[in-house]
Amino acid sequence: MSINLDDPELLKSRDLGGMLKALSSFPEACRAAIEEAERLPLENMIGKSFDEVVILGIGGSAIGGDLIKDWVEDECAKPIYVHRGYGLPRFVDERTLVFAVSYSGNTEETLSALKEAVKHGCSTVALTSGGFMEGLSFNFGIPCLKLQTGLKPRASLPNQFFGLAKLFERLGLIKEVWGEVDEALALIKEMRVELSPATPTELNMAKKIAISLKGKIPFIYGCRLLKSVAYRIKTQLNENSKIVSGSGFFPEAFHNVVVSSEGPPELLNQISYVLLIDPRESQTVLRKIEFFKQLFKANLCDIIEIEARGGGRLARMLSTIYVGDYASAYLSLLYGFDPSSTESIEKLKRVQPPL
Repeated sequence: MSINLDDPELLKSRDLGGMLKALSSFPEACRAAIEEAERLPLENMIGKSFDEVVILGIGGSAIGGDLIKDWVEDECAKPIYVHRGYGLPRFVDERTLVFAVSYSGNTEETLSALKEAVKHGCSTVALTSGGFMEGLSFNFGIPCLKLQTGLKPRASLPNQFFGLAKLFERLGLIKEVWGEVDEALALIKEMRVELSPATPTELNMAKKIAISLKGKIPFIYGCRLLKSVAYRIKTQLNENSKIVSGSGFFPEAFHNVVVSSEGPPELLNQISYVLLIDPRESQTVLRKIEFFKQLFKANLCDIIEIEARGGGRLARMLSTIYVGDYASAYLSLLYGFDPSSTESIEKLKRVQPPL
């Protein structure tokens, strides 16, 4: 199915779940999440000392934790773990700070882990739009940050990420990096115009990327700061665009992925490598990325580059995510899909365990 990406009204009519509208609201959703997290009562936690932080979540409700970890790792003195699954790691105890994130509030893996956190006496905060998690939080007497309702979990990233970030700041886990927030949100507001449906393809990076990726299998690789950003874009291509995609990061890819440049040309020419470049990465890594790129180009593999924008770490992360999110939505529409639909996930949720 062919679609004109420069017809905003047509895009709106095909975007049945409102993914483009959610992307346009990204900056406002970030600010709203910060304000909501500022109001959450945390009297029993502020000033406490923790040995580590564990963020519980899965799927679209876990990516905020991944991004927080990458953003604050150079400042936060406590180790941060993102736990995807049932139960909890054995090291968790009463000196562990736990954030349980489930957008729907009904994610069985995260509900299981939340119950274990309470049983272990952890200082625990829930983040959810409702569901069973909201009820459990009330019953357990733990703080619950309410997230904006009516979104797909992956579209609630601004709410989850900035809700978590503000809670980190209030609990004394971060201080200096919080100063990066204003720059990051100002940049996203500027980019919203550049990436919007009203901006024509020749001036719109996200539309150009979507057109380049149509008919290809994309692999997303990011510099160290952009490791989780690469994974975010990969999952957005899976869920929004309904295509097979993979992700990884540099310098790890120099020790394995690079050898695939020697592979069969008939496979390589089906692939697009999307390279997320952090201009503040070390010159050694950047030189090797250039060599990596030339190897694959020589073997007929498409290369797309997205350079992170902004001065602070947060701006560089969010600017790259925003391009990837928009590109995945445009690619979905190019293929004739509704970016918001996730029928396979809903079918899997109905699979019952054996009796």
